[in-house]
Amino acid sequence: MQIENHMPQAKDQVALKVLGPGCKRCALLESHVKQALERMGKALEVQKITDIPEILAYGVVQTPALVLGEEVLITGFVPSPRQIQEMLEGKI
Repeated sequence: MQIENHMPQAKDQVALKVLGPGCKRCALLESHVKQALERMGKALEVQKITDIPEILAYGVVQTPALVLGEEVLITGFVPSPRQIQEMLEGKI
């Protein structure tokens, strides 16, 4: 008998990425994203992208930036955890 593991495929599988060279504002954005996810009760991994060519591939020229899936949500500033939560609600 084979048992299949049915994992949710929809919004729970979306990748969140913080883009930036590793500066203080990048770390702050990552922290705010994690706080927003915690408030939402979501356990998503937040990936850090520091490779400049990869950052530029998203069309980002100002960091930090936040990417959901392949959509750039934030670039060049650090919103509060509440603002990030509002951006993410309904998307994840």
